[in-house]
Amino acid sequence: MSAAADAPTSGFRLRRPNYWTVVSIAALVVFLVLLVYPLARLLFTSLLGAAEGTSVLQIYIDFFTKKYYYEPMLNSLVVSLLATVFATAVGIPMAYLISRFNIPGKLLIRAAIVLTFVSPPFIGAYAWILLLGRNGVITQWMASIGINTPAIYGPVGIVLVYTLQAFPYVFLMVSSGLKSVDQSVEDAAINLGRRPLQVVRTIILPLVVPAITSGALLVFVTSFADFGTPMIIGENYRVLASVIYTTFINEHGGNPTVASALSFVLLIITIGALFVQRWYARRRSYGQETNRPLMSIRLSGFKLAAASTFVYAIVLAACLPLLTIVFSSFLRSRGPLLTGEFTLEGYLKALRLPLALTNTLVFSTIATLLCVVAGCLIGYVVTRRRDRMASAIDAFSMVPYAIPGIVLGIALTVAYGGSPFFLSGTATILLIAYFVRRLPYSIRSISGMLSQLGTQTEEASINLGVPPGRTFWRITVPILTPAILSGALLTWATVAREFNSTVLLYSGSTRTMPVEVFAQVLQGNFGAASVIGTVLIVVSLIPILLLFKLLGKDEEFLV
Repeated sequence: MSAAADAPTSGFRLRRPNYWTVVSIAALVVFLVLLVYPLARLLFTSLLGAAEGTSVLQIYIDFFTKKYYYEPMLNSLVVSLLATVFATAVGIPMAYLISRFNIPGKLLIRAAIVLTFVSPPFIGAYAWILLLGRNGVITQWMASIGINTPAIYGPVGIVLVYTLQAFPYVFLMVSSGLKSVDQSVEDAAINLGRRPLQVVRTIILPLVVPAITSGALLVFVTSFADFGTPMIIGENYRVLASVIYTTFINEHGGNPTVASALSFVLLIITIGALFVQRWYARRRSYGQETNRPLMSIRLSGFKLAAASTFVYAIVLAACLPLLTIVFSSFLRSRGPLLTGEFTLEGYLKALRLPLALTNTLVFSTIATLLCVVAGCLIGYVVTRRRDRMASAIDAFSMVPYAIPGIVLGIALTVAYGGSPFFLSGTATILLIAYFVRRLPYSIRSISGMLSQLGTQTEEASINLGVPPGRTFWRITVPILTPAILSGALLTWATVAREFNSTVLLYSGSTRTMPVEVFAQVLQGNFGAASVIGTVLIVVSLIPILLLFKLLGKDEEFLV
């Protein structure tokens, strides 16, 4: 009787779900909740219309018909496109000269370029005010010898800051792309009678067009979505991102509907730029195998001097703002004025630094740990599994690259800042923003190493009876330790400098160092801003130095 009773129930016994299926479902849920839902709420809010009962699309109609709205967009396009052109014009020869020729001090040059890469963009803006502002050091010195220099404010200053801050994107991408060009291609062209410059222009550069366009895209997107620099150095020159910021946080309570609509326009432009770049890069991509990378060429005499002068001049110009910040942090200050007296008073009296530094360190550490754990699991799924769910997760994981920080900040505020979550200003909403924006770094690092590893060790463990989950954490993760550390250090460094999303999500108790620097600059406290900015530069740079020194990475890992 008991056997008969047991027989039917055995057919309904639930099977334990596969470990990686559960992980895949959980990853999809995370992206839907933390990424798709906020963006959907952003779009929904932008379509609500005004409270007076105007048309749902009235805000978008106003955007394209009223000068107050469309002029900042045109201004953004102008400065971003100019910065892209100039950064590309600087980054390509820098990458080629440093990659191919015996420029002295290459390690120092690469470290300096990385230093400009990890610092927040607006730091360069206020540093140039110290140098070329109306009372700037260089301005006053030029005036003392009878030369009146134009002030740095306005679109010219914005383009200058963007160019020097963003050319490392092009430099890093092109440096990486040059490694994929085989030496035989150059040899064949020279044997056919091409001159060296003709070879570069007609053979090598066309082969690295995808890398060039990728770098140019990053310059355009970061410049177009930045509002800190225009607000500090632009004066009356309004750009779209700064209009979004001021509309969202104005003193009368903000207008989330208009800000959401403008954010959605900004998002469409940045994603559109991404699609254009992908389409063009695919058309200009050439399948090539690299057996022998391009050889280094030795220069001497005038050619070496000219190449070295160009490289060091660009690096000096890019690093000058950071050096200015560090130097001015040791000067006595009176509001916006800095004296020539050296002192540690700025550090001793930096009352707002401890909280900002603590928050930056704590939030960066927690966000990095979350990204590492999720990145390990998701990286494994997108690399090892071949199904529709893994493909969807892979696509979702790349979306944060195309979302500007200001857009994500507003989207999270609209989705989770009010009822029923009330997370606005809390550490939780900041951690969500950091997690979503920087998760791709860990995923890419893990998946990159997994794609080079075989599955024999994992299969052997599972065949011996160890469950897939335990196999992953005990066998696979230790093997992935270098990739995990690389992704973690890069994540930590970029979270520490995150500004665009933080400034929309923080409160007085959760302010971080980038936000504090920005606030001090707007208040004209350049001495305090220099002190906090110097600490921020050090905090951002240490993980990158560890990445290079301990793990043997070079600057191309940043791409």
